[in-house]
Amino acid sequence: MDVSVLLASLGISVLELSEASAVTVVFLGIYKNLKPILYSIAGILLVLVPVFTVGRYIVFLPIDYVFAAATIILAYFGYRLLRSARRNFKGLRKQGGKNEEEEKEGIVTVFVVSATEALEAGLVILALIPQSYVSALSGTLIAVVIVVALTAVLKAQIMRIRVPHLKFVLSALLFSLATLFAGEIFLDIDEVFLPLFFVIYLGINYAVIKLT
Repeated sequence: MDVSVLLASLGISVLELSEASAVTVVFLGIYKNLKPILYSIAGILLVLVPVFTVGRYIVFLPIDYVFAAATIILAYFGYRLLRSARRNFKGLRKQGGKNEEEEKEGIVTVFVVSATEALEAGLVILALIPQSYVSALSGTLIAVVIVVALTAVLKAQIMRIRVPHLKFVLSALLFSLATLFAGEIFLDIDEVFLPLFFVIYLGINYAVIKLT
């Protein structure tokens, strides 16, 4: 057992999965059923299962292809969330099928955010697996237990978050990650720029909602 690998895997997994968990809890309060939880689990497993089953072979894939696909997906869902947040803030309502569309958008949000956060953790875990597979896996599993426990304790507080504001912030986050991934492909930029991108997109989203 490599303690340093375990702690690194534990730390990144708690950090990323706690964000996915918070989003899931917010939508759990809206739907009043297990759908958000199931979609969150599906999004996380979609990423982490391949990481731990074929992770040692994934590293041989061109990472630029992974980033390119992620850029397109994240930008698309960032736009969808911004459009939905704008409708909520403006009090706009579509004719017919509105409830069904909003429900789909909510569930898709949970799935995409969960998969995205798992991908962020997975990229780090992939680098740890060659050093100690068992330690990386153990750290992730312990992190899952910690996140579930923390979510249960803080559930009431998390559910007070308003969905339009959550969509607004998540849209900026997805746009920021899409820009970061595109930048890593073409400009080889570092993750240190992510907070800057996030602030910029918060401003852009605010302007879009206010001026359109």
